[in-house]
Amino acid sequence: MANPSQTDAHEQRLNVRADALYRVHEVSRLISSHFDQLVAEHGITRAQWTAIMHISQNSGASQSQMAEIMQMGRAAAGKMFDRLEEKGWIERRDDPDDSRLRRVYARNEIAPLQDVIPDAAAKLYDVFYAGLSDQQVNELHHTLTTMIDNARSSVRQGAVDGS
Repeated sequence: MANPSQTDAHEQRLNVRADALYRVHEVSRLISSHFDQLVAEHGITRAQWTAIMHISQNSGASQSQMAEIMQMGRAAAGKMFDRLEEKGWIERRDDPDDSRLRRVYARNEIAPLQDVIPDAAAKLYDVFYAGLSDQQVNELHHTLTTMIDNARSSVRQGAVDGS
């Protein structure tokens, strides 16, 4: 039979680990919500900005390729592109060599947004890093990078069960 203090320590360790991952998820959710509030007056959401950045970096990719890059389903990406196109921020063009493909391009009309986003990001950093030293932020960065590397490695190996 296990020592009660070992069982308590094991449960405490599991509880702390579970709570830490919950908090990472909660911080991610709050970052999204806060960023959306900061840029709402400019008519853009974080999801739309992320899509525009992917489109800008992969100009001329097909809609299907963009959906894959953005890790979205094709239908969801298509709806996102519809909204962005309605706002004049992107355009979709038929592929000259393959009539089945539509290619996605950012338009110059996004230029004013490129001034808004850095200011919103700086405000976001001020809120989320308040009370943390540069050393703590660097340690957090290192810890999260290690966790991401661990998760990506596990997914690549097909061992998401933690064994």
